[in-house]
Order: sequence, then structure tokens, then C-alpha cells
Amino acid sequence: MTDYKKISRTISLMYAAMMFFLVTFVILCESGVAQLEGMALATYDEAQIYYIQVFMFFYTGVCVLSALKGFNWLLKNKVHTAEKAERPQLYKKYHFIRIGLLSAVMLMGVLFYYTMLENWGLYYALIALVASFFCLPSPEGVEIEMKMED
Repeated sequence: MTDYKKISRTISLMYAAMMFFLVTFVILCESGVAQLEGMALATYDEAQIYYIQVFMFFYTGVCVLSALKGFNWLLKNKVHTAEKAERPQLYKKYHFIRIGLLSAVMLMGVLFYYTMLENWGLYYALIALVASFFCLPSPEGVEIEMKMED
């Protein structure tokens, strides 16, 4: 018997750890412990900064789409086609990848904000933060997603 509450709790703990790491990083930057403000502006010229800005735009889009739609594809084609005994492990594994993709966007967005002094970095982090709220399943949501193909 699958414990859906335990799976949901594990995913929520992973999410909380990611948010703790991100908030700690922001606090370190805001308190001046991590001196990142404008660091990239002195290192790169305008053309390179433009390429970094374009990269961040597409990186955010690809990661958010992969986390939301890609997980749906993995759920249908990998989790539901696996043996019943290994479905919970695959479900958690793909959820961790999903949260990892979104946390990477959040971290890169915050880094972009501090190193480039561009507000767009915070917008990218906010997009990933909002998308991450859709990745937190309740125990009932885990049960529905796990039994979708049965």
C-alpha cells in the first residue's frame, strides 16, 4: 500500500529546503556578506551582457515549461508505465527534478539580479516561484496522479 501522505511530505520537505537555501542566499547578499552587487558589470562588455540577458530569458522559459509540461509527460510515459512497486520512487524522483529545475531558475534569477543589477532577475525568480506552487501536491493530489492510469 502506497503512503501518499509520506510522499507529499517528502516533496514538501524538499521544497522547504530549496526555499530555505534561496532565502539564506538572499539574506547573505542583502547583508553584505556576499559581495555580488554589480560584479558582472565590471567583467563583461555590453554585448556579452546582452547575450546573458537573452540566455536568462530563454533559460527561464525552458525550465518552467519543462518543470510543468515535462513532468506531465514523464508521469504518463514513465511513472504510469512502470511496475506498481517502483511508481512511488519514480514519482518522487521526477518531482525532485521538477523542483530542482525551478530552484535553479530562482537561484539564477537572484544571481542575475545581484551581479547585473537588473530587475529582470527578480522577475525570472518570481516566475519560477509562482510555478513552483503548482508543484506541491497534497496527499490527495499524489493519490490522483498515481492512480490516473489505473
